[in-house]
Amino acid sequence: MNFLLRSAAALLCSLFVGGAATAKPQVATLIVMPQDLRQNPQIVSDLQRRGINHATVYLTWADVEAQPGHFDFSAYDPYFDQLTQGGLSLVVVLDMGGRAYFDGTGKHFPGRTTVPEWLYRQVPDGFMKNFSGQSTPQPDFMNPTVRQFSAQFVRNAVAHLSQRYPGKVTAYSIGLQEEHEIKYGQTGYQWRDYADAAQAAFRQQTGAPLPVINYTSDIALGLPRTEPLLHAHKQFREANLKEATCFYADAIRSQGGRAMSYFGELFTAHDGIYATSVAEQLADCLDIAVIVYNFYDGYSLSPDARVLPMLANYMASVGYKQIMVGAYAEQWERVKKSTELLPVISRTLSTALAQPNVIGYEVGGLQRQLDTHLTGTVDLDKLQALRVQPPVPATASTGKKLTVGILASTSNYYVWHGDRSGGVNVHREALLEAYNLLSTQPGFDVHVIGEKNLQEDDLLQRLNAIVVPHQAALPASIKQQLKAYWKKGGTLVQDMRLGEFDENGKPVYDWMHEVFGIENITWRPRGGIFLTDDGQILRLKPARKLYTGYAAMTPRPGYRLLATDILNKRQGIMVRGERTLVFGFTPQLVEDATQAMWQQIFVREIANAVRCPTPTTCKTPPRSP
Repeated sequence: MNFLLRSAAALLCSLFVGGAATAKPQVATLIVMPQDLRQNPQIVSDLQRRGINHATVYLTWADVEAQPGHFDFSAYDPYFDQLTQGGLSLVVVLDMGGRAYFDGTGKHFPGRTTVPEWLYRQVPDGFMKNFSGQSTPQPDFMNPTVRQFSAQFVRNAVAHLSQRYPGKVTAYSIGLQEEHEIKYGQTGYQWRDYADAAQAAFRQQTGAPLPVINYTSDIALGLPRTEPLLHAHKQFREANLKEATCFYADAIRSQGGRAMSYFGELFTAHDGIYATSVAEQLADCLDIAVIVYNFYDGYSLSPDARVLPMLANYMASVGYKQIMVGAYAEQWERVKKSTELLPVISRTLSTALAQPNVIGYEVGGLQRQLDTHLTGTVDLDKLQALRVQPPVPATASTGKKLTVGILASTSNYYVWHGDRSGGVNVHREALLEAYNLLSTQPGFDVHVIGEKNLQEDDLLQRLNAIVVPHQAALPASIKQQLKAYWKKGGTLVQDMRLGEFDENGKPVYDWMHEVFGIENITWRPRGGIFLTDDGQILRLKPARKLYTGYAAMTPRPGYRLLATDILNKRQGIMVRGERTLVFGFTPQLVEDATQAMWQQIFVREIANAVRCPTPTTCKTPPRSP
């Protein structure tokens, strides 16, 4: 009888897992252009056989409204008809941001954009400028006349497509700039917007001109450049983006559509120039958010499978109920290396699909070039090589998990704009690796949180601990919120330099010393040797992703050294307090032969800080997390 029960249970389990493994994402989409259909009449069925159930298409404002007030969709109807009649649903990008113009064959027309030519003539002051005063192709979405015309395009487009393809358009994406993401565009890394209207609006708010951000804050130099108006500039640009996005989202919904937006990679050295942190503020405006990654860090190719899962996790934490992830290979295709990227794309999409609220994915850049004078078309062989596996439900844990928030403060990344000391953005790497280490532990439930989550939201109430990975620049208000969380019984962990600078880059020389029990800090120039309570010897050596030196900390009374400097027994590299833990370096970024040991210590001591709330308990922690 017991044998039969076990057999039946095993059968049920196999059926459950098998069913989960064959489940498909709600949205699996690929960018399909008109030339794709022209060159391959069977592309719809070809895509479906490869697991694609949607087509992402671009509806170009310049084509639809070639003359003001005259809307003509005849160039697009046959194209969309073929896709939908073949069984694909649509994701429609409302392309009105000034992207370079290509016709239906894929031919590029220099000097033209996706914005109607008449708009440039009628509203010459309706376009953004960079900090050099040069006009750009990006329409000023805050200009009332531009907004009036573009909203008419949005409403007419959604009305037409909703009527012609009922139930077949999943969402309409708001294309605000050349890359159709919700951000400010840039050319030559020159920030926008510095047009007269933007200058006047900022001066009215602050009494000062817009700061010109034409420099890099390099952490290798020790101090960022203090910019007194940096945070005000951040808030000004984000407020404009938010207001415009919500305006166009309302226009979409007024015609029965669902509003969607794309967001570029966050938590990089480029956040400031784009104002990407607006993503934290738009969950209430949008029906679907797409967080994207092109496996390029702004300087070089980056085959990093950790990024999209981390970003998807963050988007759920800040409130988005439906999330898609976008993986793009165009930077790799330009150097003929996209085939090498396919296993990485497969892995990152499969992992991202397991994150909360993720309903699907989009892939792009998988193209083959048939004509040097035209854009490429979908490479079906590369698409076939993708192995996106929907997640299998995790086995129920027998023990209670620790619910941990990892703070990713957008203010920190703004201060460190352009930073790539030693070829590495240490702030980004510390966040990614902390997430990667903790999220793969069976005893942890990990959420990447933003500044908004510290406002006593539901997620904050569930967190056992907040980990702050190398957030060296924070507003005083955020530090106060962290302190309030700790006072209410939560555990706080930092690796190092928490809020050493304020949101404008001004040094405050305080890592929340009072909370973390830091009496003083002495910077050591190179690696060191440390001794734990149980006699373990820990070695720290210089590495590419680490600072050359480390912070030797002297603890305050009531706080305990976990790793004592063998040259000075009053100082060490880890300090424990009552529900606090601080490191004097970034252990998650060690790269040498001691990497596994330091990573294990990082995970273990975070767990101990929660489970052993006072520094006098767990004096000799177990060797495994």
